[in-house]
Amino acid sequence: MSLAKPLGSRTLSKEELREDKKTIKRYDQCGLGKKAIYVGGKLLPRRFYIPYGEVTHVYRRVAVSPGSGKGFLTPILYIVVRYDDGKEAANSFRYITDADKMMEQIQEQHPSICLLSPDGEKKKKEREALDERIRQKKLSEQAQSDKTALEKAKRYLEMKPGLYAKLSGIARVKRTADLIDPKWQILTFALLILGLALIVLGAVFTKLGANKDMMIVMMLLGAALMFMMGNSKVLPTRKRNRKKLQKDYNAALLEMEIYLKAYDGFPVDPHYAHPYVLSRLIRILQEQKADSCDAAMTVLKDELKAADHTVALTGDDYKEVVTIKPLFLVNDYR
Repeated sequence: MSLAKPLGSRTLSKEELREDKKTIKRYDQCGLGKKAIYVGGKLLPRRFYIPYGEVTHVYRRVAVSPGSGKGFLTPILYIVVRYDDGKEAANSFRYITDADKMMEQIQEQHPSICLLSPDGEKKKKEREALDERIRQKKLSEQAQSDKTALEKAKRYLEMKPGLYAKLSGIARVKRTADLIDPKWQILTFALLILGLALIVLGAVFTKLGANKDMMIVMMLLGAALMFMMGNSKVLPTRKRNRKKLQKDYNAALLEMEIYLKAYDGFPVDPHYAHPYVLSRLIRILQEQKADSCDAAMTVLKDELKAADHTVALTGDDYKEVVTIKPLFLVNDYR
């Protein structure tokens, strides 16, 4: 198999590439070796490499799905590698967990690489400066009281991370399933049957003496169709269908409600109980966009609705929005 090709101005020798290839930890189309980051091309994963010394930023970029629920595709997450004084290579990721693990490995092994985009770095500095100015301002008595209540509630919630992680995780999967139009499921199922038919017909015609090469192509095409449709996550399965996901979501919500019963006056509804929600409410109060918890919740809902498919998010905003927005979407922002 051919070796990966360089994207930047710096290169590794063939011997270094062969040795580095043995150490690659694969993350979807990308990979991390000891000496370089590997990114995918148009057709092949890990087709190109960039030595770590040339990489300045590795960050997430995502287009968040609109609240209307229209459309077939789910939100697309990209990992962007910035190198060679401004050039960028972006690869889409199917699973958020793969992207998170890749970022964690980079942070641990290469702390000099920034995990925010240049714009994200700028926004972070601006936010830190704004937070400092806000901390010096005196909040109203109501806002200060609600901020204190939110901070206390956040500490209580963080004592049971499994509860809110489960609730937000199931909400995200449920939201993805809810976005899928039934007509796409019918089309996917039809293509799956077509793939199976091509394989069967190819095998039958081969036995009847038809051109062997053509029948092999037919069977390979059928196998490719079945593989693509089977891995599209469009078709419902025993564990992944709307009825089962609704049941799982209700169970996770019930666990959260039981836990919060012991907390007198929890400031948000159980279906929005997540530390990121509370943190953003606190931030809204700090920024004086609202002077009470209820008003801050209204502002938060408006901000999440505005974070639609036209908005590219990076850094902390990306992580928070893609985690908590499904909680609001599955409840129609009620």
